[in-house]
Amino acid sequence: MERFFTLFVASLCAAPLFYFLFFEVTVALNSHATGPDARLGVAYLATWGGFLAAFIGFFVVWFLARYFLVENYIRHLQIFDGIALIIWFILYLNWSDQQEYRLEYADHRAVVEVEMRATQSFLKGAAIDSVLIPQFIGQDLDNPHPDRIRQEGNFVILPWETTPISLKKWHMRVFVHNTPVDFPLDLPKRPQASTDWSAWLTPAAKQEDPLPDGALEHIALRYRFRLIPHGSPD
Repeated sequence: MERFFTLFVASLCAAPLFYFLFFEVTVALNSHATGPDARLGVAYLATWGGFLAAFIGFFVVWFLARYFLVENYIRHLQIFDGIALIIWFILYLNWSDQQEYRLEYADHRAVVEVEMRATQSFLKGAAIDSVLIPQFIGQDLDNPHPDRIRQEGNFVILPWETTPISLKKWHMRVFVHNTPVDFPLDLPKRPQASTDWSAWLTPAAKQEDPLPDGALEHIALRYRFRLIPHGSPD
């Protein structure tokens, strides 16, 4: 029984490696594929072929370990099993932490209020809601407030709010002249209380696209999280 479980765990831990190897090689060899149908075909081949490779790999590892390792190196194989299980568990926790989750409360609804501001010199006479277009990264119900646009000194401020439904992480994206500018929000995974307004934030240092000229100096964002009882007015 000890040998059986040692072989089973070793084969089970090694099988996903065959899947990922087949998947990556298939995608790399077909990187020239163009068009949605061709890319979909590659994805199907890589996925289902990967499952077949994992299935075959399971029995290949079982056979090799059974005839070359288990007799004289069973303790080494058990150490491998333990290390492999720990590594896969850590990888699973990291993967699950990156997955989208629903934000649900029994008696409240979550609301994220956001205010964006820009200097008048940056707007150059254009309406702020035509220059700055907010987007919550996740599934949400947004509620713009163009009627609440106000001016404070040299800044024009655009209020906006959203009811987040699901998300992977707290993240706002503001399209500045159609260029995405990211603002991470410093909130716990599932906030349990309303918060005060944050400080005014400048765009994140790491962006997918180069920042528009002047965005770092002339635009900013602040936010607060609110838990509103069901049936209560905002």
